[in-house]
Amino acid sequence: MQYITLVSDSYEKAVEEAKRKYGSSLRIISRKEYTSGGGIFTRKRRKCEITFYLVEEKPAKEEKKKNVTRQDLAEFEQEARTPDPETLTSQERLDTLKPARDLENVDSTQDRAAEILDKNEIGMSLRSHILDGFEAGDDLSLAICDKIISSVMIDHENQAHPRKYQVFLGPTGSGKTTTLAKIASLYKTVGKNVGIITLDSYRIGAYEQIKAFADAFSIPVMLVRGEDEIILAKDQFRSLDLVLVDTMGLSPADAALNLKLRGLLSLFGESETSYLLTCPATTRTEDMLRIYRHYAQFKKISSLIVTKLDETGSIGPFLTFAYEVKLPVSFCTNGQGVPDDLMKASTLSLTEYLTGLDMELKPVNDQLS
Repeated sequence: MQYITLVSDSYEKAVEEAKRKYGSSLRIISRKEYTSGGGIFTRKRRKCEITFYLVEEKPAKEEKKKNVTRQDLAEFEQEARTPDPETLTSQERLDTLKPARDLENVDSTQDRAAEILDKNEIGMSLRSHILDGFEAGDDLSLAICDKIISSVMIDHENQAHPRKYQVFLGPTGSGKTTTLAKIASLYKTVGKNVGIITLDSYRIGAYEQIKAFADAFSIPVMLVRGEDEIILAKDQFRSLDLVLVDTMGLSPADAALNLKLRGLLSLFGESETSYLLTCPATTRTEDMLRIYRHYAQFKKISSLIVTKLDETGSIGPFLTFAYEVKLPVSFCTNGQGVPDDLMKASTLSLTEYLTGLDMELKPVNDQLS
């Protein structure tokens, strides 16, 4: 018995093509759907693979019962009997075992891929997306790495051509102020005229911290306490290329402070403002989702910044979160140094923090252009 494998874009097309080539006397024994491509340079394509064998078509039954001959019994026995491996040629044995062997390899590959995802704490819908139809090819590490990074969006547009106002949102302790200082100094070094507005007049030492950073790089900074001062600050900075806006950390229980931030942010025009959410890599995915839902009620968040990569062994929870909310990543930070410990987000800079992969990824210093 010879097994035949055929691949097409869908199950229906595969069956149609099989019948066109081999006739209708086929018996399908396995069906496998998977995604092909979808890497850095290729587009995802849905594929379906079917494995089948051909049977000899029998003539239509006659009205009268036909006498069963010894030859009929022999043919029926031959068709119904499982072949004895000892009677098969080497090629027939390979053809017979191929579907079972393929299924065994798929299960083994899925288990190994799942183990890598567990090591990196990748879960929720991102985990399902990666394992769905996963095929390792010749290199499992490269294949799973490619599947992960192709699932993450990078905000190249905001990196190279930021809107005039970049508003930084995030809870207290997320590294928001330090990250803002790093990005301000980075844009300053590439020739942009940069200014800083801070709305955080509540946290002790917040203004002194951001002013020390700003003075070190000759960047003007203004502290704003009310809506009228927003208008004055915008007017004073109207000639600048880029203005970074620091905000206070919020508690959902502080209704008055939440209402004040909403009023202050309403004075920035939608077409000239981007909202960036800082997310510590040390935070659980569920907590990142809770933080996102709280800040998303104020303004539509444009992109994400992952901070504190130096304080965790896994970037998986953040990648899971980014995939869940369908938002791109713009920057990464991995230390307190200004501006050294800042990276423009890229597929390579994110992949560098994956673990359990049998491949060496050297960090690349990715500067703004």
